[in-house]
Amino acid sequence: MSENSAGKLSWIDKLLALWVALCIAIGLLLGKYFPEFSEHLEIGIPIGLFLMIYPAMTKIELGELKAALKSKKQVGIIVFFNYAVNPFLLFALGYIFFEVIFLDLGLITAEAARYLWTGLILLGVAPCIAMVLVWTDLAKGNGPMGIVLMAWNSIIQVITTPFYIALLVGAYIAIDIFLIGQSVLLYLGLPLLLGVLTRNYVINNKGETWLKEKLLPYFGAMQLLALLFTMIIMFSLKGGVILDNPHLIWQMAIPVIIFFFLLYFLVFYTCRKLGYNYEDSSTMGFHATGRNFELAIAIALTAFATMPMVAVSTVVGPLIEIPVMLTIVWLSLRMRRKIHKKERKLRREKVNQVNA
Repeated sequence: MSENSAGKLSWIDKLLALWVALCIAIGLLLGKYFPEFSEHLEIGIPIGLFLMIYPAMTKIELGELKAALKSKKQVGIIVFFNYAVNPFLLFALGYIFFEVIFLDLGLITAEAARYLWTGLILLGVAPCIAMVLVWTDLAKGNGPMGIVLMAWNSIIQVITTPFYIALLVGAYIAIDIFLIGQSVLLYLGLPLLLGVLTRNYVINNKGETWLKEKLLPYFGAMQLLALLFTMIIMFSLKGGVILDNPHLIWQMAIPVIIFFFLLYFLVFYTCRKLGYNYEDSSTMGFHATGRNFELAIAIALTAFATMPMVAVSTVVGPLIEIPVMLTIVWLSLRMRRKIHKKERKLRREKVNQVNA
């Protein structure tokens, strides 16, 4: 996603949920009134998915992985929450809401419950590698540490994503693990490789300043346009599911919102208890909370192409992430002021004790 030179969220990104909603409406109208035209657009899906993920990879400095050796504990915390907690937490939330609450209340069919549950799991298996840097900056977190954590997550999820989908989704839906692996390599492994090559080439020929001030803003805009383009195509092809089941949006939103708030503050206060300052704690909180919805959509559209409700359910990620994350940023900044005020008070008390 795009950000300005100061690293702030642009007004375009702040309204991302609105743009996504508009593109959903356009896609639904195309699918209903111009179905033949929509079918011709299907070829654009892999292109759009690739262009959603590739720009984020150009931000990764693999050299920063060396610096991660000095932050072993912080990396360990993120690895623990992202790969030992998050997939199972969203699995549990999906079971509670889709298999128990909504199903028992008669709000959803058993088949729809399984498909929405699958979409929720897809959102949980891979951490965010793009917008998370913006949230960290807005909350005045530790930017350099954020880059290190993003680099680790980008590499680890290439290996872990197929495993977790097979473990969690394969428990109740027959899946092709090789197709999952192919999707991960195509939409995560290949963009990672090309992103690193692009970054190195541009820095060697144009310089790092040109990369940050010229290329990355352009790539950010391209990423946003690719996301919106993919939304239009997806809903023009899968829109019938939404029109027949409009309630699935709020049914997906409830566990996703609970997950965002629960996990961020769990990680934040865990880090505070372990002695980390606000900057490090908020950074780790965002890197454990943000989800790689681009990859979730890519896998849903390719590996679960015969289950359109799975693909549609994953769009809830970008639809609600912006407003929810901006709320968490606001709450974090309030905590930051309280923490720093308390720290200044303690320092004054120590000085007074010494002078006395």
